[in-house]
Amino acid sequence: MRPAFICLIFCLSLFSIPTEARADMRLCNETSYVLQAAASVRQGVVSKTEGWIEILPGACAIALADMPDDAQAYVYAKSDEAHAGEGLVFDGGERFCVAAENRQFSIEGRRECRRRGLIEADFAVVAGSSGRRLVEFTEKRNYGRRRARMAGSQRLLNDLQYDIGPIDGFGGERTLEAEAAYKLRYGVKGNPKGESLLGKLIQTVRSEAGERGLTLCNRTDHLVWAATGQLKNESFQSRGWRRVPAGECTQVINDSLSDRYYFYYAEAVGEDGRLVREAGRAKIWSGDRALCTKPTRFAIEGEENCLARGYDRHGFSRIDTGAARRWTINLE
Repeated sequence: MRPAFICLIFCLSLFSIPTEARADMRLCNETSYVLQAAASVRQGVVSKTEGWIEILPGACAIALADMPDDAQAYVYAKSDEAHAGEGLVFDGGERFCVAAENRQFSIEGRRECRRRGLIEADFAVVAGSSGRRLVEFTEKRNYGRRRARMAGSQRLLNDLQYDIGPIDGFGGERTLEAEAAYKLRYGVKGNPKGESLLGKLIQTVRSEAGERGLTLCNRTDHLVWAATGQLKNESFQSRGWRRVPAGECTQVINDSLSDRYYFYYAEAVGEDGRLVREAGRAKIWSGDRALCTKPTRFAIEGEENCLARGYDRHGFSRIDTGAARRWTINLE
């Protein structure tokens, strides 16, 4: 699915710009999505990973400031989970630990992620070994930084079900009408624009996200890791892993449930990161639909030839949602 790094239908541009100053890494978001990014630095066998860094469309952020010149840097990014639909993933082939939730973290080392309540993610190598590094996240439309900000507003308005037409980054009449309707509906005071408007929109989208999608509630005393599957354009897509702490609920699909059938697989793990066993059997929630998975965060297209493509395979359980826009499953 990738040679070096991958997104679902997008690309990641990595550049190294030499400089005599500090070895910082600058992350720039030229997509229409709010991104959550993480960066890792490695010297020999010692590594440190930091995240999540929120980057609004059209904005940049500094990660891993003052890196040693001989250190190797890596980066991973995903679209904010509040966005409706499939979203973006920018990844590569180097595994490091990250926090499963969107919270700030700083993690030493890259081993035993699950035992520490973390999840593995596949990071892309950042080219260059010294100087100032620049990472630009882009989409096929290649908005550039200026248009990405407008495209971001369009994306978030679209998430809120406003008809803005194509997400093109130009902001025509339909976009302006949608912005006005949004401000009126949600009582937005003043006339926020640019990053200020993006900040208001993402807050609203996050608050609305809980009113749609598929939620798993963990009614056990153990941590649960879950994956989901659904039919997309006549091909199955599987995604994971989502962390569901004991006694808590996690939204695992954040889009409105427009299809009737969805699929999920979940497994309970102990403090050592291993599968919990009860009466000699692993505590898992599974079914007859075989879909592809892998140990790290994943979004995999297709259900065929999982093992031949380097993936694992698990049996997913089917959910019949009827015509519901929102559905909750209790894991007991």
